[in-house]
Amino acid sequence: MSQTLDQLESSAMRSASIEPGFNEFAYKPIPPLAPVSALLGICALSGLLSPLGLVFAVFGFVLGFLAVLQIQRADGDLGGRRLASLGVAMSAVLLVGGTGLHFYWYQTEVPEGYQRISFGADISKKGFVVEEDGEGRAHPDIAALEGKPLFLKGFMYPEQNPEGISSFILCRDNGDCCFGGQPKLTDMIKVKLADGLTARYSAHMVSVAGVFRLRDLRKTGNLEPAFELDATHFGLAKTSY
Repeated sequence: MSQTLDQLESSAMRSASIEPGFNEFAYKPIPPLAPVSALLGICALSGLLSPLGLVFAVFGFVLGFLAVLQIQRADGDLGGRRLASLGVAMSAVLLVGGTGLHFYWYQTEVPEGYQRISFGADISKKGFVVEEDGEGRAHPDIAALEGKPLFLKGFMYPEQNPEGISSFILCRDNGDCCFGGQPKLTDMIKVKLADGLTARYSAHMVSVAGVFRLRDLRKTGNLEPAFELDATHFGLAKTSY
């Protein structure tokens, strides 16, 4: 009987020594950069909505690439190559695709025949100048825009009726708009929509296109802007820049 048990034990040990990996641990440590890269690749999906989300894609690609190099140099001692490769692939696709998408939106959002201007740089920062006669007037660069078809973006000042709006105040940013404060005279434009065109209030950035007008400064104040836009186009802004 003891001889039989010895034979079985000896046979089992021989089988174990022949079977590859029997005495080796199946688990291989995964470098932290691999899962971090994959997570950043998922976060990079936000880059399809905002260009700020493309930052996730940049870091996801770089960290994933470093993880793949680290795994290759480990000569099989590290796992997670597929995870790192997934992070690299997702980040690369979203970086290229997101950049192309935002570039396309930027190139096509301005209606034909309209000039793109920046509310902040071209209107708010230039504001008004005081002439020798003591009268305040719009900056010469702003005055030069009189009667021109322009395209710009901003935020709607809250109205009591959010539906069927035919005119509204467009503000440079949403700081005063959100809390119902008093915007600066240089930070608001009176938008009058063309006949048959109405708007619905939105707290998001909007874009408008129309003919720019200067208003009489003597009649401005409170929520009576110094600038006016006879708008022919209105909608949510495709880009925030």
